[in-house]
Amino acid sequence: MAKGYVKLSDFLKLEIKPFLYGAFLSRIMEENAGGSSYFYAYSSFKSSKFVFKSDFNIKDYSDTYIKKLNALSGHCNWTLYKATESSMEVRFYVLNDLAITKLKFYTLLHQKLMASDFVYDETLNESKKDFIRGFIELRGSVDTSAKFIAQDYFYDSYMELKKACILTDMMNLPPRYANFNMRNLQPQYVSGEVQRNTQFRINAFYYASVIGFINDYKAKVFENAYRAKVRKVVSGIIYFNTDLPEPKNNDDVAFIKRVNFFTNNIYKKELTPSAIKEFRKRLGFTEEESGGQRRNMSLVKLFNEISPDVCAVCGTRTTYTNPTTGRQQFEIHHMISFKNGAALDNMANFVKLCPTCHGKLGKGSATKEQQIQAITKILHEHQEVFEFTSSYLAIDDINKLTEKIWELLG
Repeated sequence: MAKGYVKLSDFLKLEIKPFLYGAFLSRIMEENAGGSSYFYAYSSFKSSKFVFKSDFNIKDYSDTYIKKLNALSGHCNWTLYKATESSMEVRFYVLNDLAITKLKFYTLLHQKLMASDFVYDETLNESKKDFIRGFIELRGSVDTSAKFIAQDYFYDSYMELKKACILTDMMNLPPRYANFNMRNLQPQYVSGEVQRNTQFRINAFYYASVIGFINDYKAKVFENAYRAKVRKVVSGIIYFNTDLPEPKNNDDVAFIKRVNFFTNNIYKKELTPSAIKEFRKRLGFTEEESGGQRRNMSLVKLFNEISPDVCAVCGTRTTYTNPTTGRQQFEIHHMISFKNGAALDNMANFVKLCPTCHGKLGKGSATKEQQIQAITKILHEHQEVFEFTSSYLAIDDINKLTEKIWELLG
């Protein structure tokens, strides 16, 4: 596909808008085409079940989106790479006429950023918000189960380790609203079963209220997933009315500790199962009791209290009366079995089942066909469960997701 570009020798001499700094420092990509070498920043996203295709045509949105990116960048070089009814990717190309490495380009860009006046304002000014939008939203997705705007971390060089600190130290993003999700420490990572990159995440409610969305589709996902109301639209930036989460006293320190822990113990280290077990224990990810993980019974109890007394599989509302509560008795089932990790003690991973249906979802306690049918029904009818399990297992296809959940039954 034909593409517009700017020469690197010119790019480094021109004024670079904060948004474009964020886009490139988030992740620099390389491409060789037609005998030439290019660096590029990109934005990509795919359809969400929270937005009906009849309500929003992603392919038709491409022209509008590119105009928005060009306006924020100060350059009209954003190019449509691909667009379908279910996904889009756009790119900003820089011709590498200086024949330098990606690391050198990153270093020069970082040095140029450090010479920008807006960086030294102690407030979260509009330029810094533009940087954050370019850094997070272009690649980040709305995690509707964990309530984050999340993007993968990549480990091309040691410069990657500076990224989180750029946002918190230089752009005045409050660390209490940032999150460092070390997915390398999931047991499935070392086993090779599910290997996903560590994520940098920003609280979705903070982002929607304070930073604002540039992407109309991602804003629509947030609006529908959380039933949020748009507060205002300023220069194409969409802000929502949301209540910010109440931070804990040590949230800022906890984030910094996690980033430092990742740098010192995980980055480019060979992670063994025993090392991961120790790291998880030190970070408070799991509690060990009699060789096993301790379930958070308070969370289970809360879910039991707030969720409707109806079986997610057969739909019955009648079982037998629990003498303690006076309610019909239902049981809480972990969609992905709790034995696979303490992070699965999450209400988005819970469903309420009658004792009969719950008994049938134990490994080997019913035919595979019966269990697959039950899992599929739950995923189709409980959006929050689909979102959580799909995100946790990095599987978007519902049939493949069902099969994997069946394999992991406890």
